[in-house]
Amino acid sequence: MFTLTQEQIDFKRNVREFVEKEVQPVAHKLDTSAKFPYQIIKRCGELGFLDTLFSQTSSHTETTRSILFLEEISRGLGSLGLILCPHFQGITLLSTAASDSLKSETLPQALTGEKVLAYAISEESGGTNALGISTTAVRDGDSWIINGKKCWITNAGAADGYFITAQTASTSRKRSISFFYIDSNNAGVILREPSKMIGCNNSIMRTVLFKDCRIPANCLIGTENEGYPLMKETLNLGRLGISAVATGISQRALELAIEFSESRTYYGRKLSSNQGISFPISEMYAYVSALKNMLYHTAALSENGNSYTVEVSALKIIANEICRKICQKSQEIHGAYGLSKGSEIERCLRDSYMMTSAEGTTQACKMAISSALFNSPLEQYF
Repeated sequence: MFTLTQEQIDFKRNVREFVEKEVQPVAHKLDTSAKFPYQIIKRCGELGFLDTLFSQTSSHTETTRSILFLEEISRGLGSLGLILCPHFQGITLLSTAASDSLKSETLPQALTGEKVLAYAISEESGGTNALGISTTAVRDGDSWIINGKKCWITNAGAADGYFITAQTASTSRKRSISFFYIDSNNAGVILREPSKMIGCNNSIMRTVLFKDCRIPANCLIGTENEGYPLMKETLNLGRLGISAVATGISQRALELAIEFSESRTYYGRKLSSNQGISFPISEMYAYVSALKNMLYHTAALSENGNSYTVEVSALKIIANEICRKICQKSQEIHGAYGLSKGSEIERCLRDSYMMTSAEGTTQACKMAISSALFNSPLEQYF
């Protein structure tokens, strides 16, 4: 069993107190409004929670704290975790690979929540192939000109800036991609209508067009044609983050099942006294406990600088499955109430389905694992 340090336990408790005081009381209103939660993001920044980064330095010294934060914030509202995963990916790119000028211009405001970031690598033509992109970046003097389209981008329209991948080499070498930062005020950024998703209503998702976006040279992230390692690293961190979100949703669904079974009576007895209810809840507890152990172990691998592509891919597969099963079982225990639109367990169930495709589908994660197990050339699916 993975054991958290006392400092990590205290931090987790602090986040939970914030969630119970300031997130859960407004969660239903936020979910039904489907509005982007700017104020809560800024509040997280004020409390220093956004400074517990995935990677302030190349050693990833804060990975576990970041995961604990995402787990707890998602226990209050899944949308918040889904919003903050790409924000943290952007902070990672800024802190580890951005030019000094871009970092000084953007990072401080990202840490306070005054700026929201988006991570935009998905394209229609690529699917789960992260290297199958058609977006291009052409150098023009001291500038770059970006043309392309990114799809299913979380925070699109709410973000102050986008981290995008583009082909930059004149050859067809698949790894010859680069990362760039594009300010949302750039005249070439064109937003499509928001996609209507099944869950995580506060997390805005759109297609974004980049048409002749001229950006300064200092908006190149890292080294030209060397964006592959950065993409691999940030995708791994994203999968770790989404797994934390799924864990938080699972934990809340478990709590709701326990609360409901203790508060309802059946023929003069609490529902929890019936083994038909208590045994499934016990099984739910076992699954959530195992998921937490796997999550913290994988976060520690990242924190210590170890390779963890296989482990995080396996984690995301398990987190998706457990989250969905826990929410479904909790909904069944709630009976008709669990099917009532607007109930908290109904929201958890809807949000659980949003975990399946974020940061790579289950199939993509299986490809990453099989690539490592059988030494096959499928690393574009990492």
